Amino acid sequence: MLRVVGHLLCLFICCRGADGLTDTLVELGQNTIIKCSLNIESAYWYIQHQPQPPLAILRSFTSSSPDAFYYNNNYRQKYSLLTGNRLVIQNVTVDDCGVFYCAKKSDQSLLFSNGTRLMTTDYPNHTSNCRSSWENCLLSIYSVLNVILIIMILVHIVAMACQNRNCLSKLRPPQDADQRNQ
Repeated sequence: MLRVVGHLLCLFICCRGADGLTDTLVELGQNTIIKCSLNIESAYWYIQHQPQPPLAILRSFTSSSPDAFYYNNNYRQKYSLLTGNRLVIQNVTVDDCGVFYCAKKSDQSLLFSNGTRLMTTDYPNHTSNCRSSWENCLLSIYSVLNVILIIMILVHIVAMACQNRNCLSKLRPPQDADQRNQ
């Protein structure tokens, strides 16, 4: 049983520690700005909807200008830049839920920033379900392991109670013998 508790603790620590994202909560229909955490002149912006790979949105050429190259012309209506490589998202919808990354070119590869997870609200104090599929999977595994742990604890308690009853019944003489003696 201690092994199961240890595994649950490890799963909890891994789930909490693996998520180094910044969360941004936005009301539906509002605009929001996501800042690039990298100190760079030219930035590449990506969005990721799990389990798909990141999708390129746009590229800036200088941090002092909002001019950008869009990887899809439809993105011009949704995304724009402010100086300082800040990404503006217009009229946020549930479809915008995801993780946004900025990146810089480093030699022949891209160096990604820590992500910013965009979440929306349906009503005040109610966060919409924007969890990715792997987060839902971890939550399911965690829930199943908790149920197993509870069942194991209950079985242990019942076994202890039964064991105590057996010990008590061994100390008492059988009722048939009591009745014969009378």
